[in-house]
Amino acid sequence: MAKTILVASGKGGAGKSTVSALLGEAFASKKHPALLIELDSGLRSLDVALGVSENILFDMGDIIRNSCEIRDAVLPCPFCEGLSLIPAAAKPVTVTSGILRKIIAELSADFEYIILDCPAGIGGALENAAECTDLALVVATPDPSSIRGARSAGALLSSAGIGQRRLVIERCPQKAKNLSPINNLDEIIDGTELQLIGVIWEDPMTRSAMDSGKMLSFESPNYETFRSLSERICGRNIPLGFK
Repeated sequence: MAKTILVASGKGGAGKSTVSALLGEAFASKKHPALLIELDSGLRSLDVALGVSENILFDMGDIIRNSCEIRDAVLPCPFCEGLSLIPAAAKPVTVTSGILRKIIAELSADFEYIILDCPAGIGGALENAAECTDLALVVATPDPSSIRGARSAGALLSSAGIGQRRLVIERCPQKAKNLSPINNLDEIIDGTELQLIGVIWEDPMTRSAMDSGKMLSFESPNYETFRSLSERICGRNIPLGFK
């Protein structure tokens, strides 16, 4: 049975899709097959990150309309064996918890991890996904409005009964002095009221990987960061070890 991970952010632009894509890549590189399900209808981007844009025949909208079988919408990533994607619908649709449960039930035997890349915000899409998840990762950047949004998303997930909620800090400068106006990482953790599980560094190679549909470079400071994050989710005690 696959473990389902929800990735959310209270505010747009926090790097939620980056976390979803590169966490999935990290799982797959460790021989843990992973499926990304993109839920941001009308605003999909993971097809670009996984290099499958030209291969899309069916998407989440087709599944909802019964225009295809669920497996017909699953696209394998060409550069990372064991990583696949169901792209978001090209036009806005409502993805109910019932649809998600049906997809997860059918594909759970094929994957060890299913990652739900939720739209930004705290609306019905997040509530529906929360009904189908085992672990929620809430993404925030070192920005006061992003921290506030992450706290709101965490509160919604708590009210939905998600006991395992963890914070991922995205686009974090490697020098503490560059965190301004935030003083330190503890301020972000306290502001979101979530337990920290990973810090993703500000890095042009990470952005390039997402934009070009290629694997994250070994030279990126986030290459090992995402692999450590995947290990923590697998239950291994990997120290956070900030530089």
